[in-house]
Amino acid sequence: MVAINLATSEEFSGLVRQMHQMMDNSMGRQFFGFSPTDAFRPSINLYETVEAFLICVDLAGMNQEDIDVQVEKGQVIIRGRRISPIPPDGAKPVAVHLMEIDHGTFCRSIEIPMNVQEKRIEASYNQGMLWVMLPKSVPHTMRETT
Repeated sequence: MVAINLATSEEFSGLVRQMHQMMDNSMGRQFFGFSPTDAFRPSINLYETVEAFLICVDLAGMNQEDIDVQVEKGQVIIRGRRISPIPPDGAKPVAVHLMEIDHGTFCRSIEIPMNVQEKRIEASYNQGMLWVMLPKSVPHTMRETT
């Protein structure tokens, strides 16, 4: 289980805006390619069930103790640092011909919906995926997406 620090809550208002921003950023990377100055932005999926919202963050290659999850000012904030992959035998490469695996420090934040029980937010890390569960105060019927 990943430790979560709680702070204050504000109203949920920007999930759609955040999703558009994530899509714009991934489209920009697709068209403009890798640049060593790019910041590491782990990929995030957002899910909703009747009982909770779920955040899944792709943090392959990281140790759980290198991940910090906090609840602060109405947001889940995920921070950490992923080191550059090293060949298994420990040999240092003479040259890098292609580098698509992002590394370095990162900070991602997701706004918390209004109807979430902040004190019951839980996070777990398994097989390179960080899962953050945001339980709803009152479960409700969801809108189906296709």
